[in-house]
Amino acid sequence: MIIVPKFELKYNEKTEKYSIVVEKADTSTGCPLCEGFLKYRDAINRDVTDRFGEVWHFRLRRLRCMLCKTLHREIPDIIQPFKHYSSEVIQCVLDGDEDELECDVDATTMRRWKAEFAESEADIEQRLVSAYARESDEKAPIISSMTILASIRATVERWLAFVMVLLINNGHKICTQFAFRPWYGSGKIHDAGNNCDEGSMGNDKTIADTG
Repeated sequence: MIIVPKFELKYNEKTEKYSIVVEKADTSTGCPLCEGFLKYRDAINRDVTDRFGEVWHFRLRRLRCMLCKTLHREIPDIIQPFKHYSSEVIQCVLDGDEDELECDVDATTMRRWKAEFAESEADIEQRLVSAYARESDEKAPIISSMTILASIRATVERWLAFVMVLLINNGHKICTQFAFRPWYGSGKIHDAGNNCDEGSMGNDKTIADTG
C-alpha cells in the first residue's frame, strides 16, 4: 500500500467515480519495501463516507513492484486504510469530537475504533521512533515529556493522515486499522504529511471533469 498526501481528484462522468491524479514530482520513488520500480497493473473500486454522510466512489490504481512483485494499492490520504469511513471521520471519533460529525456512525463502531487505537498507541509510538532513527541514524530527540505521537496530535491538524502516510510509506504494513508490523522499506520522515491539509475532502470538491 502507498498513501499519497498530495493529489488532485478527477471525476469521470461515465463511471461516476473519482480517481486521484498525482503530479510527477510527487509520485512514489519506488516500492516502499524494496525501492523497486512500480508498474501499473489495474484499478479497483472503493466507496468511502465523509463527515457529512456523503459517499465518495473511487477508482484506485494498483501498482506492482517489478523487483519483489508486491502489489500496492495507491490511496489518497483522505481514505483510512481498510475502513469505509474517511480519515477525518475516524480522527474526530478518536479526538472525542463525535458531535462535529454529520454522518451516522454506529456507537459500537466508534467504541471499537477507540479501543483499537488505545491498544496500538504504544506500538505506533515505537514505529514513529523507528522511522526517525532509520532516516537520521540517531535516536529521536526528547524535546518534552510528550511522546512523538502526542506531539503530532497536538500540532498537526490532520494528525491521523500524517501518521498513516509516515508509517506506511516508510514500509510498515498494516495488520489491522491501527496495528503495524515492520517491513523493510524506504521513505523520508520529513516528507510525510507535507501540505497535509491539502488532502481534505472538502477542499477537493473543486475538481475537473475527465469525461
